Amino acid sequence: MRRPDGGWGALITFLPKDGESKSPGIYDRLEVCKGPSLGTVFTIACPFTLLAHYTELDWAEACGVPSHLIRISAGLENAEELWRRLEAALEV
Repeated sequence: MRRPDGGWGALITFLPKDGESKSPGIYDRLEVCKGPSLGTVFTIACPFTLLAHYTELDWAEACGVPSHLIRISAGLENAEELWRRLEAALEV
């Protein structure tokens, strides 16, 4: 992803349409490592809001942070392979 006035970033956070019902399946089908990211060289995904704000989900929602976000920190794997994995996870 390219920032408008900057370089490239490796962190993608998105909320699928119908996130409450769709996010769990997309996350489960996503063929990458799962867990919080601390700058690994491999791709890792996490349900960000659920991990960071589990005991305060109502507060996070009130701040505009939906509970069914999926965050992906892209690693050094082949980009085409990562896109294939993401596309496969999004197919329902």
